[in-house]
Amino acid sequence: MRLDAEAVRDITRGTELITECDEKISFFRFTPEQAEMYRKYRCEDYCLMTNSTADVRMAFRTDSGCVGFDYELSFGSHREPAWFDICVDGALVVHTGSADGKPETGHIDADLGNGTKVVEICFPWSRAVTISGFTLDDGAAVVPVRRKYTMISYGDSITHGYDAEHPSLALSSALARMLDADNTNKAIAGDIFFPELLLPEEPITPDIVTAAYGTNNWNIQDKESFVRDCRRFYSALSEKYRSSRIFAVLPIWRDDNDKQTRFGEPFERTADIIREICAPLENITVVGGTRMTPHLDDFYTDGLHPNDKGFCVYAANLYREIAIALRNN
Repeated sequence: MRLDAEAVRDITRGTELITECDEKISFFRFTPEQAEMYRKYRCEDYCLMTNSTADVRMAFRTDSGCVGFDYELSFGSHREPAWFDICVDGALVVHTGSADGKPETGHIDADLGNGTKVVEICFPWSRAVTISGFTLDDGAAVVPVRRKYTMISYGDSITHGYDAEHPSLALSSALARMLDADNTNKAIAGDIFFPELLLPEEPITPDIVTAAYGTNNWNIQDKESFVRDCRRFYSALSEKYRSSRIFAVLPIWRDDNDKQTRFGEPFERTADIIREICAPLENITVVGGTRMTPHLDDFYTDGLHPNDKGFCVYAANLYREIAIALRNN
């Protein structure tokens, strides 16, 4: 049984737009107007990264014993690996793809086992993905599955997914699963506080919003610019999502935090500034920071971006802080 584009749209989470051309289905986590902000205020490269399928996920209940589809990969980040995860009733049962993202076309067939189950298919965070020929057993039931909450995640490369091998273990994917939230990932690698991204209309009304910037600002900006952009961003975020619970996520540890940058002060000062700016904004809670991850290179790919092991620790620690804040509201 082949699912058409409308049926695929019904079971897909983490997108703003799904298009079909010549029976090939493409997935977009930014609206066209939001992507245009990257072209206007950043560069074409950043705009192209909005096409990556970070946190794009299919979720459905089915009695089908298998699932299959063709896929094509294209540029979505400056990382080559491209991996798909398939989970059945919460258990990871398939991890497939390649470390170099080649070939850029392929086919996935997965055994889902007997009986009725919830299936989740996590797409690569690193590449843009187009699929075709999405099939289940003939006559199988297909029921979309939604989580309790809706969520939007803003941020840089770490929220984007760098450098998880398993997309289901990337920070925002793991955190959203723990929070029982359908997340739409608005992060772009290399980004800094980006108030202009908040100018276009956002179709989603999220229950939860996370925003994790600051490490790149510290690396490339002077302190005055950092403070200006941080204040503009969080003020705009607070105003845009007045009915949402917003969490300002402080930068995590990096192994070069003692280097001299244009910022002119130690890395730890970034957290102080974010706290000071967010303090008067009643719908923003500050969480996270350097205690969220181990200060050991084994938990990173390059001393900056967590690996799967680092993301597991990070997501669990961040979840605890956010869950406590939500319960105390």
